Formats: sequence, C-alpha cells, structure tokens
Amino acid sequence: MLTAWADESGSRPDLDAGAYLLAAILCEDDDVAELRRAMECLRIGEAKLHWHGSSEARRAEFVAAVSRLPVTGFAVVHVDTGANDRRHRRKCMEFLLPHLANIPCSRITFESRGQLDASDLATLQLLRSRRVIEPTLRIEHAVGRVEPALWAADILCGAVVQARIGNCSHLRVLGSAMEIHSI
Repeated sequence: MLTAWADESGSRPDLDAGAYLLAAILCEDDDVAELRRAMECLRIGEAKLHWHGSSEARRAEFVAAVSRLPVTGFAVVHVDTGANDRRHRRKCMEFLLPHLANIPCSRITFESRGQLDASDLATLQLLRSRRVIEPTLRIEHAVGRVEPALWAADILCGAVVQARIGNCSHLRVLGSAMEIHSI
C-alpha cells in the first residue's frame, strides 16, 4: 500500500501570479524508512530541509537525492488571482485526494498548520459524503521539523515552482515519476 506526504507552496507572485500548489510524494510502506533516512542525511544543522532560502547548489543536491528514491510525485496547481490560500488548498485537495484514493494510497500526511488542520479534515469528510472517495484514505498532520518525509514534498513543490517560472532543470532531474496537473 502507498503512503503519501504533502506540502503546499505559493509560486512567485511577480512571475506566476495567483498560482498555488499542493505536492505529494508517494512511496510503498516498506520504503518509508529509506525515504526518511535520505532526507535526514541532507539536513546539515537545520531544523528541517526547506527549499525556500536554500542555495541553488543545495537545491540540486535535494533534487538528486529525491530522484534516487523509490518514490513518485503528484502535484496539483490551482491558479486563481482572486483566491485566498484556504480556497486554493481546498481546490487542490478536491483534485488530489480522489486521485490518491484510486492509486490506492491509504494515508496522506500534511505538514501541520495548527488550527487550520481542521479544514483539511472537513474537506476529506465532504469528499466522503459526496462518495467521491472511499473511507479508506486517512489524513494525518505532522510537524515539519519532526517528519523528514515531508521534506521530499517540499522539494517537489520547489521544483514545480521553478519549472513554472522557467527553470525546468530540477523537474527534469526528477523525471517522469512526477505528475503535474493544473486545475
């Protein structure tokens, strides 16, 4: 069974106005420990890996590490200059969660946003009540600095943002195992 970790990102407002994305990294349950170890090995004196603020050399190192892992990626980009982050996230989740459930993926862990985590659970319940997804998919939330698997999703977010603003080099390294959808 597959497990997923997801992170969100806004794009560059000056170059990609109104774009918001939600990216998930998926791997088999048996490969979770390898994913976590690989991400931990990249952390050098940081509480967690984070694309934003990292040098281009570090970003290339991050992407190379993810490309060697037994993972796939799935990113959803919602573009609406009038939408707030909550609406962007909900729209992305409405697309992402049914796709994950059909793969099948049993669990997706999002980086915790504190009190805003409840809106993710409400979106899941709404999709279940509409029978868009089966009740087998679970959502969890984790603190980013204690769940290294979330860092891989952050790396995918960063690579997608870079591709959207004209630098496709990172996404090329990640290869065909990454799927991107614009809604």
